[in-house]
Amino acid sequence: MKLTISVFLFVVVFVLVVDFLGHWIWKREVKEDTAKKYRWLSVTLFRVIPIFEILSYLILVLQIRSASSPVFYIWFMAANGLFILIYIPKLVYILYYAIIHLLSKLISGWQNKKYSKEQTTIRYPRISRAKFLSQVGIIFATAPFVSLLFGMHKGRFAFFTRHQRISYPNLPSSFDGFKIVHISDIHLGSFSSNYHKLEGIVDIINEEHADVIFFTGDLVNNFAEETHGWDRVFKQLKAKYGKFSILGNHDYGDYTDWSSPEAKAKNFQGIVDAHKNFGFRLLRDQSVSVEIDNEEIAITGVENWGHDPFPRYGNLKKAMAGTESFPFKVLLSHDPDHWDAEVIGKTNFDLTLAGHTHGMQFGIDWGGFKWSPAKYKFKRWDGLYQNNNQYMYVNRGLGFLGMPARIGMPPEITVIQLSKGPLGTEPM
Repeated sequence: MKLTISVFLFVVVFVLVVDFLGHWIWKREVKEDTAKKYRWLSVTLFRVIPIFEILSYLILVLQIRSASSPVFYIWFMAANGLFILIYIPKLVYILYYAIIHLLSKLISGWQNKKYSKEQTTIRYPRISRAKFLSQVGIIFATAPFVSLLFGMHKGRFAFFTRHQRISYPNLPSSFDGFKIVHISDIHLGSFSSNYHKLEGIVDIINEEHADVIFFTGDLVNNFAEETHGWDRVFKQLKAKYGKFSILGNHDYGDYTDWSSPEAKAKNFQGIVDAHKNFGFRLLRDQSVSVEIDNEEIAITGVENWGHDPFPRYGNLKKAMAGTESFPFKVLLSHDPDHWDAEVIGKTNFDLTLAGHTHGMQFGIDWGGFKWSPAKYKFKRWDGLYQNNNQYMYVNRGLGFLGMPARIGMPPEITVIQLSKGPLGTEPM
């Protein structure tokens, strides 16, 4: 609750500051007759919208812990979507204006020193330049608006596949070429009942002819009700040796104050049952084996283990019991922070698969350069990581939460092929 109040206070201060500065720039830059003509626009931008946003977030803060329906998260994301759609462009223009205004002052001061007073009395070029710079500022502010619209309309459904081959000397020969499809963070409630939005992943995944499919948690936002009707989609996913899953931090129903412990337990059981209905074997602090030609590897699934404020239910020691004799081991753990805390250097898991970060649903991945705000929250937030002879892959997730968009971090299906050979990796 303290976190939600802090977020609300941040939103209030942010809105007030941005709209105060925005209105000040409006009065400074817009001619008086134009301002009168478009007064309705000024009132909407700098009065109506700020009041609406603050009231919306106030209602969300008051209701967030008592929410009893998946619909709440739809409204929550809609409020966030409207907020970023309006205020990020405003902020960009304000920052642009401040920088240009400062540079203009510096240039004017330099010109006044260089030229005589008579030489600088003609103002027409400066007015023309100011108009040009103002237009450039509008373009700068429009760019994030367009990007956000694209991320909301197309980006969150632009499913793509990343392929990776990893070689291990200790991989049993029968598993040479073993293909894993890794998916994570579906957050079904964010799709509401739009089943067709995820039906496209079925063909993408099945065309890979996977040996196993691994799902690394966050099936829902909070409620078992979110899973209703989705079995017809996920039952279609095929894998030669089975589909395995674990729970994520959102799958425990911890983000609501339930009317009773029994109500929470019933909700949780509904989420657990959904995995079975979808054809997945849910691993809860336990291990199973996959056998090919009398050779086996171990698959271990641990319950959610995270740093505050994320819950810590997982017991890795319990989960890996009985796997000592297996030559090769795969760990499914939702939160990538778990890898550094309990896995590397303390266990002999060869490959860990995680999700959780979503790549913050915003970032840049272009030509070898990769950045996202997620890097400031998580040490390992996207893609493949190595520590000596241990690897971890962090999947960006299929779904979305918080904001109904993905910008530069599209939803991901990961395909990992295991090979027997000298330790190393290469893209497929």
